Amino acid sequence: MDELFFNLFGQPLGTDTGTQVSLYAVSTLLTCFALLLLARRNDLGWWAQILAVFAGPLAIALQYDYAMLLLAAPAMGTAAFGLWKFSKSPNVGRFGRAVPVHGFSVKSLIWGAVLTLVFTALKLGPMLTTGFAFSQNVLNIWILAALEAVVLAALIGIANGLRWAWLAITISAVAYVAILFTNAPALATLGLLVFQFLASLYGWFCWRQSPADAEPAEAESNEYPPSPYNA
Repeated sequence: MDELFFNLFGQPLGTDTGTQVSLYAVSTLLTCFALLLLARRNDLGWWAQILAVFAGPLAIALQYDYAMLLLAAPAMGTAAFGLWKFSKSPNVGRFGRAVPVHGFSVKSLIWGAVLTLVFTALKLGPMLTTGFAFSQNVLNIWILAALEAVVLAALIGIANGLRWAWLAITISAVAYVAILFTNAPALATLGLLVFQFLASLYGWFCWRQSPADAEPAEAESNEYPPSPYNA
């Protein structure tokens, strides 16, 4: 069991670091499931993301370092905002929503960049106030914090119906894998990032048109052919 845990997470079983890495892995897995549900515009996706925050950032903050609540609280707020935003769209089926899809705009890109900067700062937390974040050889810490912040910012974009936000998550996953390969990446982390990459591509594909655009085509396909007796 110890060897299996180490091979999956790259940390010894029973250590604080090992526990934190495994909790983050569970959180990432739940986020992947959330993305799959959100790709279908399903309300349950936001509930899955709320569970992801509980399992990862919030649990770690309450158990090890309350300073991590600086990111856990906004992450929970992001999921709650998405749930509220989806609730404003009409129901489709039991849990689905007819969320309108919006294209790329410079304004949305600027807002995404601002949110990424804010979430990055919250992720670094005390490292900024103590000055450690500005010391040497911490570039990878900044990059990884920014890539995690991109996912949160992209979730806000998805809540607002921005299709390009899915590609932001895709790019984040690819960049994260590239950074991990500079060292010996943990198998679980690598596999979950690949899962996240595929889930985001799936979401981008599913959001290629608005539900309103699909309704006329479905209505036409359901019409009976014209009767020859009406000619």
